[in-house]
Amino acid sequence: MSARHRTKTIVIPSYWGGMDKFPALSEKIVFDHPTRLNEDGTLPRLLDSFEILSDKDFKIVIIAVTNTPEIVDEVINKVERLIAPYRLRYDISLLHDKNLSRLGKMFSDSGVSESACKLVNLKNYAAVRNMCSLSGILTDSDITVFIDDDEVFTDKEFLKKAEEFVGKEYKGNPVRAVAGYYLQPETYRLDESKVPAWRRPYWNNISSMNQTFELFLGRPPRLKPTPFVFGGNMVLERETMMKVPFDPNITRGEDIDFLVNIRINGITFWLDRELSIKHLPPQILRPAWKGLREDIRRFLYERKKLMDHQDIREMSKDDFMPYPGIFLGSDLEERIIKTNELLRKEYERQSLDKDAHECDVNIELARNNPFENIDTRVWVRELTKSWQELTSAARGRGMPV
Repeated sequence: MSARHRTKTIVIPSYWGGMDKFPALSEKIVFDHPTRLNEDGTLPRLLDSFEILSDKDFKIVIIAVTNTPEIVDEVINKVERLIAPYRLRYDISLLHDKNLSRLGKMFSDSGVSESACKLVNLKNYAAVRNMCSLSGILTDSDITVFIDDDEVFTDKEFLKKAEEFVGKEYKGNPVRAVAGYYLQPETYRLDESKVPAWRRPYWNNISSMNQTFELFLGRPPRLKPTPFVFGGNMVLERETMMKVPFDPNITRGEDIDFLVNIRINGITFWLDRELSIKHLPPQILRPAWKGLREDIRRFLYERKKLMDHQDIREMSKDDFMPYPGIFLGSDLEERIIKTNELLRKEYERQSLDKDAHECDVNIELARNNPFENIDTRVWVRELTKSWQELTSAARGRGMPV
């Protein structure tokens, strides 16, 4: 089958919150920057940018995600209104809590196990990404492209590049998963000037990410194995998605955790230095301690997964340096404690006592690691079995209405 005849689905999760000035205050599920219901957000801007693409042969699936269950109906209606004008130009489907619930029941009624059906949800980032994979499987597409709604296309040949390597061989190696990168907004480098003082000594993720970008994006060759991926710029072949799940035990950093799961399954994730998309994220309106807590849980869990799978190649901290490896070592607890001590002092200077207390809660996470006794080998094995049962039942079924 020639590359130009392969079927493609582009999946786009779109995150929504209530009408509070600070949506994060009422959220039940932590997402970075959910759009308020009284705003249109970034989705129309992305859909407008599809015009630039030279290849128009694809399906689009938009996944409406809410951080508060009570507003599901309002979010569905809002997103339906936003995408209505674009349905004239593109084949667009909408997934949301309600039709996914019906889909899950359909699977259950057809004999799919309860553990597999439970994976059909939008309860965290990993679950949302699983539904992105499921979308491409339901449409039976050869290739699924993962995009986020706070991005815009600037390269008219983006889709040509996206499918250039996937499903083929590169220097004798199969290519089953390709990662692109973000322009932020003009270069791959992140702005280090705004890193707050409390982050700099022990938790300067921006600096370590830039070091990694220089090593992998700043140097040839064009295609190479990668220690990082961006969830909003990935290209996966159908067989890879059917085989490997995102892990719902991780609520943040699900993209790099997926890379770990890919390696556990003996698959290489390749980085393409020419596959870029412009990233224009809104401001994150959330207390610093809260995002930090999500990162703490993420790295404690990720480190445990690496430790449990040490017998597999490229599964040590060193294989993920500089980022995220810097947060996966034996000094992680020290980094967590010292960072939160600095942040607590910052809150105390501002007389924000409640926020200061939350830093102590973060420190307790390091001292009483909730993932210490989890056997991730057993969990990943069981998760993968359930996921493969679900995807086998889903292949080609079509999008739910």
